[in-house]
Amino acid sequence: MPGKREMQKEKRRGAILDAAMELFSKKGFEPTTVEDITGHAHVAKGTFYNFFLKKEDVLLYFLDREFAKSRSEIQRKMPLMSTISEKIELLIATYIKNIFPNKEFSAVLIKERVMSLGTGSNRNELALLHELTVLFDEAKTRGEIRGDIASDHLAEMVFAIYTMYVIYWTNGLIKTKKQCIERIREISMLMLQGVARDHQ
Repeated sequence: MPGKREMQKEKRRGAILDAAMELFSKKGFEPTTVEDITGHAHVAKGTFYNFFLKKEDVLLYFLDREFAKSRSEIQRKMPLMSTISEKIELLIATYIKNIFPNKEFSAVLIKERVMSLGTGSNRNELALLHELTVLFDEAKTRGEIRGDIASDHLAEMVFAIYTMYVIYWTNGLIKTKKQCIERIREISMLMLQGVARDHQ
């Protein structure tokens, strides 16, 4: 159990994160300064730098925390899923639920992180691609999908669908997060039907 000092540190870090998320959502990422964040969080500027080197690190901390929370939830629920489509839906729905709490903050997150996609520097992107690749490998072993298509290529396709529809949601083309998840599920199912193993 963490001590009182550690709990106070986490409380201050949480206050900084909450303030930053609110300001990023309302003002945008670029216009928001460290001074804005610390003022809104009611902490000294030096306290911010005890936790983060720059404001970009607040986004990375949020992502790391929510990815970890998502992985824990997925590991708990995954044994209840039987098909590749159920497993992909669980994976995507859980990440969207936790990583994209509202449309405004999500738009900031997408804008600031999208340029690092595919560069190999985005560790959470790489982790999600790995998880999807493992799911496709397992589906091949079960005979659910064809074995002649590279699992990592299938993972990239699902990741691209996921990214595109989250952008559509933040841009207003899709109205709700629920609709976003449903569209990802629908398109992923169509893709999976195309690579399903023919048992006839």
